[in-house]
Amino acid sequence: MAIALTGLAATGALAATGGIYRDWSLTCTSGLDCDASTFSKGNAPLITLGIRRGSGAADVPKLAIGLREAAPLSGQVTLRFDDGASRELPASAFHADKEGQAVSADLGDLLADLKRASTVEISLTPAGKTQSTTFSLSGLVAALRKMDEDQQRTGTPNALIDKGDKAPTKPSLLASDITDAAALPASVRRLWSEGPGQCSDFNGFPPSILGFSVPMGDQARLYVLACGSPGAYNEPSRLYLQEGDSADVFPVVSMAADGPVATMTIWNAGWDGNRLITFLKGRGIGDCGISAEYELDPEALQLRLVDAREQSECNGQDDMSRWPQTWPLRNSKR
Repeated sequence: MAIALTGLAATGALAATGGIYRDWSLTCTSGLDCDASTFSKGNAPLITLGIRRGSGAADVPKLAIGLREAAPLSGQVTLRFDDGASRELPASAFHADKEGQAVSADLGDLLADLKRASTVEISLTPAGKTQSTTFSLSGLVAALRKMDEDQQRTGTPNALIDKGDKAPTKPSLLASDITDAAALPASVRRLWSEGPGQCSDFNGFPPSILGFSVPMGDQARLYVLACGSPGAYNEPSRLYLQEGDSADVFPVVSMAADGPVATMTIWNAGWDGNRLITFLKGRGIGDCGISAEYELDPEALQLRLVDAREQSECNGQDDMSRWPQTWPLRNSKR
């Protein structure tokens, strides 16, 4: 049975992904595609410097440079480090992503220079005009070490920081982003597109990422997929469990006024460590609404509700840890 509650707290949960490390921050998608980045100061022409890496075993780290105004690059991209080292890359090694950032095909051996230095000045030429900005590298190594940890690469040959001879984690045992319906198994795709909820109907505005999937033990996988058109600040999703060649809708528990109920739709879903996190916002700034956290139990093929909160008054308090808790119930056995 997929529906379960527990009064236990976060025992056994993996550490949350991402974090802030001095001048650098790390963010990861639910499918563990990660981006370590830092911002320039003032009104500099280059806004951000980042290192991106997908979760796949063959994914390489890439250098990402955020321009204030997106434009094609020409000539050379020059990196001057505070220890006197200097590197050049051809502009042709970069392409523009959908946000307008210039992204390299491969970070290559630049990583050693970035790890060693304290600052780097980057000069490039968009639209025929050379622009330069200096970025701090303080915190970069810590952010990349956490990236390795989040992507379960620590101690493996392809780790960015702490390399070793540990065998990489099998892709089937990792969370994975789903970019479009073509990536879904046929049984899941059919249920998602033809089943209840009209989930594949986005009114012409499909999401950039359809959802994500996580392993449920060795033989099953849980899919969390966008379902229908989003609202102004709430995006609906539904869950599907695949076992072998078959799939089924996967309900979870939510708390109602009369107690726990099974629900098919969750809102603003994300995956962090081994927890599914949902948040139905009462308004855009997120200072009211309903939140829930579910812990994965792969042996039982369950998501156990471990925390639920509801803040009905929109009063500027966006610290969910201070919101009224609806689960576990007060004085319930733990």
